[in-house]
Amino acid sequence: MAPIVLRDYQQRLLADLRAALKVHRRVCAVMPTGAGKGQTIGAIVQGAAGKGRRVLVFAHRAELIDQLTGTVRAWGLEPDVIAPGHRLLGRQVAVGSVQTVARRLGQLSAPDLIIQDEAHHLVAGNVWGRVINAWPQAHLIGKTATPERLDGKGLGVEAGGYFEALVLGPSAAWLVEQGWLARPKVFSWPGARNSKLRRRMGDFDLEEAARAFGDRAAIGDAVPHYHRRLHPGTAICFCCTIEHAEQMAAAFRAAGIRGASVSGSTPAEERKRLIAGLGTGEVEVLTSCMIISEGTDIPSVGGAILMRPTASLSLYLQMVGRALRPAPGKQEAVILDHVGNAHRHGLPTDEREWNLAGRRRREGVSIPIKDCPVCFCSCPSAAQLCPDCGHLFLTDERDEQRRGLQQVEGELVEVTGAARHRPKPRQQQQRLRRTHPAAGCRTYEELLQREQERGYKPGWARHVWAARQGSA
Repeated sequence: MAPIVLRDYQQRLLADLRAALKVHRRVCAVMPTGAGKGQTIGAIVQGAAGKGRRVLVFAHRAELIDQLTGTVRAWGLEPDVIAPGHRLLGRQVAVGSVQTVARRLGQLSAPDLIIQDEAHHLVAGNVWGRVINAWPQAHLIGKTATPERLDGKGLGVEAGGYFEALVLGPSAAWLVEQGWLARPKVFSWPGARNSKLRRRMGDFDLEEAARAFGDRAAIGDAVPHYHRRLHPGTAICFCCTIEHAEQMAAAFRAAGIRGASVSGSTPAEERKRLIAGLGTGEVEVLTSCMIISEGTDIPSVGGAILMRPTASLSLYLQMVGRALRPAPGKQEAVILDHVGNAHRHGLPTDEREWNLAGRRRREGVSIPIKDCPVCFCSCPSAAQLCPDCGHLFLTDERDEQRRGLQQVEGELVEVTGAARHRPKPRQQQQRLRRTHPAAGCRTYEELLQREQERGYKPGWARHVWAARQGSA
């Protein structure tokens, strides 16, 4: 087996972690979804085991346990698996589910190092905290893409949590620019953000959300959007309830699309088979209720369909992150957001400031955008050219769009910019607008062809292309 070679940014993160652990006993490391969190865990485990230390890695779902066990094996170590149906053999490294570890605390040897995947789950008083409290002398490394919780509780000791320091990896925007993540192309419906949904346990009431976004019109709207924006690429569709997920899968099948549904009640082997089917093309759209938001690595997935609204930034980034892993021939990841999550939380590549102190429960953010009248792409307010089709916004158009959001009923529009204030909703009438000569040209080659066809001056295509890049 060829040795695993870490990327430069992964090596930098490990170096920062080692430096932090010389000063602090418990450190949280942040890496965006798709950045290779598992491989850095494998490298940490190998390094610690090589120094004779006992290591415990734990998470909370069967898929994550399987994934982490495979990662440790790929780094040349055979771990104990602490999960139902597995026997303890006293090996130096163990990978376990948090529930089983908590039940077997008295049977386990004290670890020198604990590594917790999805560390945003760790707060005082829950099952994760019970495991950490059992071995107070152990070093702790938490790994997460989003060190922020819906309930606002901080993960740091100053907020009653466990972590003493935060180590930050690269941002999602940097990973996209470097080609380590696919570039997200987000289409959202601004109006859905203001849906009057009740809260339950902090997040939206999913039964009520299923009724709001599971009626015939909403489901029927999702199928043509998938056909137009994603097909023949595969997609994961995130739903509110098991029934909602089954309804969505049935709607896709009725339209001739290979759809299937998974949930926590789906048998483990069947779940594995269906998730693997996304990679082979056996399944084109896999609908899910609370099962694929964390830890599922399927690089070939073309996009994500959001039919589940959430007030949780962490859950939102986990959902869209399933589609951001790059793959051969995959230029972008298409996010079809039918429930306004992008207008609550911003784009996946927005810069975010993480901390361990916690924060007040977020009410969400909104994105001031203007919609291109030609292709319905949503653009930053200051854009002069539509980055998707090249339409030139006239002065009166720009003035009108600055006064509020424009909505096109029934149509998701691309979200390409973000800000931190909420514009006042205002209905606006659409008017006929002049189309830019570059409309419909999506590549530089198509612009050159348009330049030749219409006899434009040499350099016209280059000028339009440069303007598009500058406004993207």
